[in-house]
Amino acid sequence: MAMVVLLYNRVSTTDSASELDVLRQCSAVESALLQLGHHVQRLDCTLDLQSVRNRLRQLQPDVVFNLVEALGGTDQLMGLATLLLESLGIPFTGASSLTMQLTTRKPLAKQRLADLRLPTPAWLLPGDQHWRGRTSAAHSPLQALVKAASEHASLGLSDDSVIDCQQLRSHERLQHAMHTAAMHYATPFFAEEYIHGREFNLSLLADHSEPQVLLPAEMLFVGYAEERPRILGAAAKWDELSSDYHQTTRSFHYPATDQPLLDELAALARNCWNAFDLAGYARVDFRVDADGQPWILEVNANPCLSPDAGFAAALEHSGISWEQAVARILNDARPSLETPRTTTG
Repeated sequence: MAMVVLLYNRVSTTDSASELDVLRQCSAVESALLQLGHHVQRLDCTLDLQSVRNRLRQLQPDVVFNLVEALGGTDQLMGLATLLLESLGIPFTGASSLTMQLTTRKPLAKQRLADLRLPTPAWLLPGDQHWRGRTSAAHSPLQALVKAASEHASLGLSDDSVIDCQQLRSHERLQHAMHTAAMHYATPFFAEEYIHGREFNLSLLADHSEPQVLLPAEMLFVGYAEERPRILGAAAKWDELSSDYHQTTRSFHYPATDQPLLDELAALARNCWNAFDLAGYARVDFRVDADGQPWILEVNANPCLSPDAGFAAALEHSGISWEQAVARILNDARPSLETPRTTTG
């Protein structure tokens, strides 16, 4: 068995629910590691990387289970943790620094998808005169979603984030909305073509040479009016007292007629794994338009590992135990630690 350091970003009691969630992930992963027989040491990470470096040298772990989601209050710096681990030559779970930097910068990730001819909605950056991607300047999207360029947890996302692009001066309105959001949240925002349709999340788990695509989850927007945007805003994800929180649910049940679509989504998810050199575990988010065309929204190299999050739900519905998944993530970082595989369900 191995000495495993559980590395996570330091939080305080005054942080938001989305920030404090990393502690729930730590507890869940730690429990699995202990059941697998490993020795576990928690280590919180801050921008004082020299202190973290010194502590890692003292502990001399066989492998680090990386749960760092942000540093200095922003996702944009999370890659500093993996850079530190790479500089020390310590094996760690999940994606490399290069992959982490690319996937957390959503416009860069979308450009990568477009370059590889993988379907992603058109996008607009602050200062752009024309849309990038599949939509030409002469045919702008019907609606656009203004979203954070590098932050997770649906920061600043609500129904008001969807803007009608068919009205007069819509370009100026979009630019103003991006600027206003960036000033308010102190982080860059951009605009993405809004696809009004079905939403799917596909989780992937390392499985030796090829990733295993878990059973897709479809997000259902129960009781939403037809014209209301289907978006998982901040309230739907974190505010347990809001109606949005209770009206957005996951479903893993599909009619047989959906199988061709599910197969296409799985193939696209595997393409993303290879395109971004993902490792350990990941999630790819999709929208499917009225014509049945899938569109890749985001590639998440470090999806949430909380017991009630989407990745854990996908494991359960795919017949994979939590301990089994943690063992496979760990083995992908350090193959010599491979544990005999078992499944449940």
